[in-house]
Amino acid sequence: MEFRYLRGVTHPAIARAVAYDISGVVPGTHLAVPSPTLTMIIDLGHGLDLTGPGLTGRTTFRRCLSGMHPTPYWVHHDGLQRGVQVDVAPSLVRALTGAPAAELAGEAVELDDLHPRLAAELHGRVAAASVADRETIAASVLARYATSGREVQPDAAAAWSLLAARRGRVTVAELVERSGWSARYLAMKFTAEFGMGIKETARLMRFDAARRDLEGGRAAAEVAAQRGYSDQAHLSREVRTFLGLTPSAYLALRESEFVPV
Repeated sequence: MEFRYLRGVTHPAIARAVAYDISGVVPGTHLAVPSPTLTMIIDLGHGLDLTGPGLTGRTTFRRCLSGMHPTPYWVHHDGLQRGVQVDVAPSLVRALTGAPAAELAGEAVELDDLHPRLAAELHGRVAAASVADRETIAASVLARYATSGREVQPDAAAAWSLLAARRGRVTVAELVERSGWSARYLAMKFTAEFGMGIKETARLMRFDAARRDLEGGRAAAEVAAQRGYSDQAHLSREVRTFLGLTPSAYLALRESEFVPV
């Protein structure tokens, strides 16, 4: 599946999307990796079956929204997957519901439980669209509903923006200096808004950038140097922390997913 950065969708909290229509593959699992975005999936197949953070056993969703999570979910499929996935920034939760993204940290929920009208329209519009149009339609519907008027706490928002711009390579000391507040105050506001501490979020953002580099075929030693890890072993430890796998094992797993029948 190839994610597209959406054009013509004006809401800044909507990052990227992918429509998918997978069939004729061996039933199995694939890994839903931790990232610094929330994941919204509108399933048009037989249901999105997940195991992982916040779930007691295998759970089926139709319109799923998962918060940031430091460990993976496993997606179980029967050889058919249809739908659309939209990755969104934590600020979208505020815009949709008025509540902080922290309330979804480490959780996966049905969108119907948060915003039934949005869930129904999303599913109906996406189901009626061609595969090529699903991404833009889903993102446009989300943008239209993001009108609560509630914004992320300003100090937390500023810290998040700098962390995201630098892919996590910012010290807490620099964030504190820029904010003008104490480290304790900034940490409290940040965690209350996003559900993760500043250091953990920075690590997740840096890991996310490194993972994408590895998937793109770059050598682990090069990625480690580019993303600010002390050495390749440091990168490997971080990948294992977030995925439970070494970089080579993770890449091998990706290659083995969605094997044709």
